[in-house]
Amino acid sequence: MSIQSIAKKFIPNGVLEYKRCLTLLSDLNDCSITTAFKKSHIYVSWPFENATTAFTHEFSSLCKTLKTSIISGYAYPFDIWCRRIAFNGTDIITSITPDYSRILDSSLKDLAYILKKGSSKSFIKTELSVIKSLYRLKNRIVKELRVRGDSRSIMLCGYYNHMMDNKPETLDEALQKILFYNGLFWQVNHWHNGLGRLDLVLYEYFQNDLRKGILTRESAKDLLCQFVLVLGEHTKQKSLSLKGDTGQYILLGGIDQSGNNVDNELTELFLEVFTELNIPDPKLIIRVNKNTSNTIWEKTISCITTGCGSPLIMNEALVMEGMIKFGYKSQDVWNVGTSACWEPLIIGKSFDQNNPLPSITIMKSLNNALLKSPDNCTFEDIINRFKQEASIQIKMSMRDVNFDVSPLYSLFFDSCVKREKDFTKGGADYAYHGVQIVSFPNFINAILNVKKYVFDDKLVTIAQCKDILSKNFEGFNDIRELFLSNELKYGSTNREVVDLTNMLMRYLSGEVAKYTINGKKVKMGFSSPQYITNRGVVKTSLDGRKDYEPFAVHISPISHSIDIQEIMDFAGSLDYRENRLNGNVVDFILPPSYVQNANKLISILKNAMTTGVFELQLNILDKDTLIDAKAHPEKYPNLIVRVWGFSAYFNDLPEVYKDNLIQRAEKYNAN
Repeated sequence: MSIQSIAKKFIPNGVLEYKRCLTLLSDLNDCSITTAFKKSHIYVSWPFENATTAFTHEFSSLCKTLKTSIISGYAYPFDIWCRRIAFNGTDIITSITPDYSRILDSSLKDLAYILKKGSSKSFIKTELSVIKSLYRLKNRIVKELRVRGDSRSIMLCGYYNHMMDNKPETLDEALQKILFYNGLFWQVNHWHNGLGRLDLVLYEYFQNDLRKGILTRESAKDLLCQFVLVLGEHTKQKSLSLKGDTGQYILLGGIDQSGNNVDNELTELFLEVFTELNIPDPKLIIRVNKNTSNTIWEKTISCITTGCGSPLIMNEALVMEGMIKFGYKSQDVWNVGTSACWEPLIIGKSFDQNNPLPSITIMKSLNNALLKSPDNCTFEDIINRFKQEASIQIKMSMRDVNFDVSPLYSLFFDSCVKREKDFTKGGADYAYHGVQIVSFPNFINAILNVKKYVFDDKLVTIAQCKDILSKNFEGFNDIRELFLSNELKYGSTNREVVDLTNMLMRYLSGEVAKYTINGKKVKMGFSSPQYITNRGVVKTSLDGRKDYEPFAVHISPISHSIDIQEIMDFAGSLDYRENRLNGNVVDFILPPSYVQNANKLISILKNAMTTGVFELQLNILDKDTLIDAKAHPEKYPNLIVRVWGFSAYFNDLPEVYKDNLIQRAEKYNAN
């Protein structure tokens, strides 16, 4: 395909940015539409008056032109050459989990009838246009399937004829309907699409098929396997940042609306599928509580110890309690999910954009405080100066966001139809957006070093600290080694460390609480994916970190002397109340020896979830394997690592991420 034809696909209708697109594409080795869009950072100057009009026009065009592929036995409407582009001046919508039980039950004919009875002419017109386009796409797909003529295509043809206005009759048909809408959410430029609680949503279809003899346990497992493989296709085109960062998650376990545990045979099957496939995408998240069965725990650990990075473990009782206190309704929190990685929201009710602003690199405020303090200051002076700097930094970070619209999401959120408002314009029940803190462990270690070596032991002066920050420890290697050797570190259960950490968490959350995003109060979290990308915001830091070295990962120790039990106890003692619920992940690298001692690991994790750990993700990594994989990538095509809220193939990562994982594996190897 020529560059000119690629550009015409990239910029439909040849609008104003056509020449810029041509120039951009000519400079790229990889001319995929997604790569082009993400590298360009351009917005198309649409000839439309607003984002809603642009959406309906482009959605209509997509439904007329996008190609549907047959992948692993399912017709999946994902076409990398047909991607809608966000309207000029709007931010894309990311990290939403619609309620797929609502989507499976939906009838577009009934929706159209309800809409026509409404009073908002513009909303009705928009949504009816979307419905009309969906029918047009369905008819195209049916025609294409009939032409194929094989038995599976004919079966899929029946599913598609049935899909728009009827509830699926079988598990197979339900999986096809989910994939149809999932593909479209990607096509309209909504990123990080969650699948939600599929063991709960699909259980009735699974049970009915077993009862009728349509499926056996093994044949149902085969269907789930094929379904997962479809979702795992087009990883590069679906990734928002690094390859693998798709945000596609399947949520398992937890309680239902009546408070009963969801754990069922489908929960087990999904865990088995991911254990056997050992693929990085999509990913699993599991909600656990005191009643989670031993069988589910065992299968969870079996999946984790494959090294695939799934599932992330959520302490649902703690998360739900925090959400209620923050402002979510108690009758809604049973359906808590996450937005792509780990940030909680309510499935089918939340527009929450949990990471729409750059993460706050809090080490910057500490360095500024140190550089501005007089040489004869006290430790209390440093803390007070830091608070002033942090207040300024947080204020500068907060802003309102003009989000894209989503008439497609609006169809499947009952509140949008009831209120006759778009999903992002007041239609969703919740719109609590969030911010994240990065560099927090390094920041705590730096403060501990200043307190001990400057003020308690008087081995280092404030003047020397200033020189260190400007000279990257050059000429101060002895002080750097001293700082690195401090036994008081983030992750330690020492009371001084825990109290200081909680005090500063409370202060920062209090500062964030002064602001709103789009009129709503703001959630904050202490886990951020920007621990490498933000490393240049602050160069040297007094935890011993040199220029451009990565920050610590989430709630993780920066010490080989802190083992998994201690970091769990530390995390369990942190205060996650008020607005501090936007994701707080313990991230730990386990040496491979834990694979042979699964019972011990289960005991540690079960205990952690009863003593207050918020969320947990684990990597099973061997430093020697990683070192060899970096040197000889051809030997390790399937080596998977957990990066932040997602997993990826080691070979697909940039060098800085590979080096970071190797360094972390070396530190934790002694545990």
